Amino acid sequence: MTEDRDLSFDAFRGFAIIAVVAIHVIDNSLSWADLSGGAWRSHIAILYRQSLNFAVPAFIFISGYWMSKKHIESLEGYKTFLTGRLSRVLVPYLFWSAILLGYEAIKTHNIDVQQITFKLLTGRATTIYFFIIVISQFYIITPLLQYINRRRYGLMLVLILNVISLLSAYLSRLYFNYWIPVSSAFYSWIIFYEIGLLVGSSRYKVFAAKKVQLFILPAILVCLLISGLEASILLSKYDNLSAWYFAVAPVKFSSFLYSVCIITAFLHIRKHLSHRPKCLAALGYYSFGIYLIHIPILNQVANLIQKSSTIYSFQPLYQFTVVLITIAICFILIDVARKLLPESFCREVLGF
Repeated sequence: MTEDRDLSFDAFRGFAIIAVVAIHVIDNSLSWADLSGGAWRSHIAILYRQSLNFAVPAFIFISGYWMSKKHIESLEGYKTFLTGRLSRVLVPYLFWSAILLGYEAIKTHNIDVQQITFKLLTGRATTIYFFIIVISQFYIITPLLQYINRRRYGLMLVLILNVISLLSAYLSRLYFNYWIPVSSAFYSWIIFYEIGLLVGSSRYKVFAAKKVQLFILPAILVCLLISGLEASILLSKYDNLSAWYFAVAPVKFSSFLYSVCIITAFLHIRKHLSHRPKCLAALGYYSFGIYLIHIPILNQVANLIQKSSTIYSFQPLYQFTVVLITIAICFILIDVARKLLPESFCREVLGF
């Protein structure tokens, strides 16, 4: 780990990547029927799932924070910035997508060039790669957002865009039973990138104001309860798969409020995270690599542990075990690869 890194942000990344893996474990093990059954157990599962929804917003906020340090003052500078940032995420994305899609084609004995191309362009080689498409879009519009933020009503314009995008998601999913790829669109998450840009450039200090400290924990708990309540209502009121995906997903007003509270809490405790815990910082340092490779590993670990009816019947133990083993395997594989393979190959191609 390089000495010039901000360990507090690495620790936050580590916390977020644990949440990412936990999300995919619970999505792997709990069905629509499990969450919409109305039993107390399902309410706990819903609340647990909602508590993890800060993960993607956290990564987007962190990216925005560090991009605020980039000063793009010319077209040539923009080209250099864009080439460097996009290659850093898109080359590993294409490498691992090619492996996953190639494996799928061999397994199914079906090579559909049009379908493969579509999945590559939309981040659907595996369901989680939408994030790379989103972050690439943010890199492209970073100079525009920096320009808007120098204007008086920059934050308000971004907030209005985000509210409109969320409203369209509610309407399409719940009332028209129509799925639109809101998760892959930058405007669905733009408020978190915007907060990162503003905090990183010290233009908007309300998130780090001392007066906010007293309200952070109550705000987190209240927003989490509201998020769980909204998810429960959506699951009970709208009896379709599209509504189920929407209910548990982070692209909701309540989940966004909860995520903003988590980010605000991080900004107030980040000085303490610079020194501990080191394990979170280490996970954060490898977080992009863990993100890229954890799904196939998670699936294999989950399939293996599900054979033990004792562990699987006690879901908290099952969830914890799969998360722990998946992250441990990913960490070890990345660490070994970084020691055995050229550094440039690991960083530029593997995303390690």
